[in-house]
Amino acid sequence: MRMLALLAAPVLLLAACGGASPPAAALDAADGAAPAPPDAPTTLTVWDGSGLIEAPLYIALERGYLKEQGLEVQPVPFNGAFDTQVPSLATGQLDVGGGSIVPGLYNAVGRGLPLRVTAIAALYTPGRSQLIVARKDLAESGQLKSYADLRGKVVARPTALGSATIGIEKALELGGLTSSDITYLDIPTADTLAALANKKADVAFMTEPFGTQAIEQGVAVKWHEMADLVPNHVSSIWAYGSRLIDDQPELGRRFMVALMRGMRDYEDAFGKNKDRAAIVSILTKYTPIKDPALYEKMQIIAEPASGEFPLDTLQEDYDWLKARGAIQEPAPALSQVVDTRFVQDALQQLGPYQ
Repeated sequence: MRMLALLAAPVLLLAACGGASPPAAALDAADGAAPAPPDAPTTLTVWDGSGLIEAPLYIALERGYLKEQGLEVQPVPFNGAFDTQVPSLATGQLDVGGGSIVPGLYNAVGRGLPLRVTAIAALYTPGRSQLIVARKDLAESGQLKSYADLRGKVVARPTALGSATIGIEKALELGGLTSSDITYLDIPTADTLAALANKKADVAFMTEPFGTQAIEQGVAVKWHEMADLVPNHVSSIWAYGSRLIDDQPELGRRFMVALMRGMRDYEDAFGKNKDRAAIVSILTKYTPIKDPALYEKMQIIAEPASGEFPLDTLQEDYDWLKARGAIQEPAPALSQVVDTRFVQDALQQLGPYQ
């Protein structure tokens, strides 16, 4: 397995690695052409959480990018934590998974199971990251002017061991506080709006569209966003199971080309306002967010269309989980978990994102 050697690099923009030799089994160095897909399409089983994170997949489906690569997709619903996908990925029942990085992923790799992080799905980028909202009455009364005002507050988060907690702990640190100064409320994001409305929570990490809905309904205001606290940290990932990692990596390469094309269309729409209406139409078809007007109000999370792999912040989050005993021994090195060859090959075909 060809792993990235420089784990200490701050943010690796793989598209900018001019002069680097392409992977041995990748594209033809002479003309940059990928192997032609077979006439008969191959079906891959792919995680489907019906969320915005999977937007590039839905775009690739709708626009025929997967078909051009000789692939068909069988969506497999997984609406829970990424932990629920790990057994299926490891046994080959699921080819492609995704979501937030959880300890179960690292623990599975540590046990020798063949699954790897193969692409970053979303990053905490200023103006394009998940919201931290505050109850409107507290914010407007001046009770939440600074991070120090978190003292004594109830903070809602979706899980104890995740990026939301990493961000909240950073906010506490900036306010001269520790976790003992607040009360955590662990509830699904979909239930957080009610908790704010009923004054069971004072501050909350919220994904979209729930954050915007809380603001629209007058329950909360935008207080901060995750990029204020943990910029360039990974919000979610794409992962491959045993079939694409070990048995048929060429299928993994073709899937990544289609996925990255979808990712670039997504970024064109929400980063550059190019072809936005068409992309919104696709997302209203495939996701539960059916109101096109919401896409104009939501803070749409950024996706790394040039194949960015921020290994420094991935390492920070790994160390945070390990320090809390969430990663079991034998603990894998990050280089055993991350496999960038598929993104590298896709970039050889597609070139840098413009």
